[in-house]
Amino acid sequence: MKNLDLRRHPYRGILKEIADELGRDSGNIHTALFKSKVPDPVLASIFDKKLQARQESIKSFKKTLRKVV
Repeated sequence: MKNLDLRRHPYRGILKEIADELGRDSGNIHTALFKSKVPDPVLASIFDKKLQARQESIKSFKKTLRKVV
């Protein structure tokens, strides 16, 4: 999880969503996931679930768009 550009789609905003849900600072979430030698497994699983949900919605959108066009 070291070489992700969190400012680009589909990663943009995931840390903020996690921070809002858990009531923590997004900087603390970033540090726990990307700045430590071993990422926090709970936060990593939440991050992965959110990423998978975004990727599924992207696939669904693209599939719908292909049908329309």
